[in-house]
Amino acid sequence: MAPVSSVSGPLAKDTIVVVGSGVIGLTTALILARRGYKVEIIARNLPSDHLSQDWASPWAQGANWCPFSSDPDVCRWETEGLARIKELIPTGLAMELPILRYAPNEDGLHKHWYKDVAADYRQLPASECPNGSVGVAFTSVSVNVPVYLRWLEAQAKALGVKIRRAELRALSDAVRRNTVAVVNATGLGALKLADVQDSNVEPIRGQIVVVRAPVKRCVMDSSLAHVDPTRSTYIIPRPNSGGETICGGCYEVGSWERKADPAFSRKILENCLARVPELSKDGTVEGIEIVRECVGFRPSRAGGPRLERENRKINGHDVAYVHAYGIGPAGYQASWGMAKEAADLVGGAVLDFGNKRKAKL
Repeated sequence: MAPVSSVSGPLAKDTIVVVGSGVIGLTTALILARRGYKVEIIARNLPSDHLSQDWASPWAQGANWCPFSSDPDVCRWETEGLARIKELIPTGLAMELPILRYAPNEDGLHKHWYKDVAADYRQLPASECPNGSVGVAFTSVSVNVPVYLRWLEAQAKALGVKIRRAELRALSDAVRRNTVAVVNATGLGALKLADVQDSNVEPIRGQIVVVRAPVKRCVMDSSLAHVDPTRSTYIIPRPNSGGETICGGCYEVGSWERKADPAFSRKILENCLARVPELSKDGTVEGIEIVRECVGFRPSRAGGPRLERENRKINGHDVAYVHAYGIGPAGYQASWGMAKEAADLVGGAVLDFGNKRKAKL
């Protein structure tokens, strides 16, 4: 993927600071570096911390492409994300993945907006759908999250992106004399940053069980969401992982509970086994090879994700804050699209500030 533009002129040596090294932050930094910008990442957690519960990206263990929204912005980002992730299939970072998706009603299929985006899309007859639900089948993609994050980090570093571990009190703490823009990709951290304090930010707790099994398809089943919207069943194989498969799960808005519930883990496995028998060696839950249980927090935002530019005057000079967070469960599949538009907002700030400087000369 070649750079779509490059920076030149009086701001060419100024720095773009990306705060946060989750999938949105790393992807934005990589796109900016490909466009020729000088980029620095500042983050409390780094891809090497992939088992830390203190950030979201490593816990999106499935990271498969399956739309969660019909919002036009998110649809556009996810369309871009699918195209970019497909390009990585030959590298082994991503793989094609057949998906069966069930929902309690048509609203859960989000107006079928992706029927002309995803390959092999077809609506399922009622006889193939559980619990009186509706369903679709299509060919998607998935990535191996820890490997993919480290790849993004390595690609960015190869283009000169500097990465510094630090926990910031405010975005302004990242601003130096040569900082022209700060990208706020802090996810749930946007709740506490002193100069952001976005009260709409909220976690969506997820609990999963990672198992080892020869599974070749994905199932996403929210058919009983009308009974309990916090519960769903999903089975997601991971590429190049020695057969690891993600079994879930839950969708608990506002919950910060960090411990896994053993009883719920067993229920997850029972539900997943009912849909994908090859999870077990002998047809029982006891016959499933468990790798680990995990709890993570999807970085969501009431009212939808935030992607916008905010101009600030800090220490006497213009700085743009570009906010890019709150995508919730769609981080990986929307990352390339959201990051591309965040980089475009940075480019607009560079142009505007450059013209402003010229006008003063």
